[in-house]
Amino acid sequence: MRRIHAKALTLYLSAILIFLIVRSFIVPPTFGEFTDDYTYRWFRGDSVREIMQLEMKFATKEMCADCHKERYDFLENGAHRTLSCETCHGPSMKHAENPKTYHPTVDTTRELCKLCHEYNPTRPADFPQKFTDEHGYGRKCVECHDPHSPWVFKGGVQE
Repeated sequence: MRRIHAKALTLYLSAILIFLIVRSFIVPPTFGEFTDDYTYRWFRGDSVREIMQLEMKFATKEMCADCHKERYDFLENGAHRTLSCETCHGPSMKHAENPKTYHPTVDTTRELCKLCHEYNPTRPADFPQKFTDEHGYGRKCVECHDPHSPWVFKGGVQE
């Protein structure tokens, strides 16, 4: 009986040793390192330093307001007030840094609008949704709607 216990204990300790050896090769050295305030990190510490070195691509809505105050104010009072300008206009940090040489491209396709406004039964009932293949006769949404206030139709007509 003692022999069985000794074999089981040896097998158990061997499994733990193998686990620790394999873990030392798999887990990155900075995983779980402590911070300055002695809290434990549950991610690879070097990833934060690597991300901080990446080039900034996104500006903020407030940065857009510096130059586009009228458009910003209009947007803030519209249906899309919770969105960032870059949701539709794309990453704009380069434009904010040098507006004369860099202009973000604006996606005017129906596909952009469909991301939010294609009918989806899981959305709230009062959320504006359309079966977009049956709405607008295939034209671009921006041909009829002002994206900053979509309920205002071009030509002054309101839905």
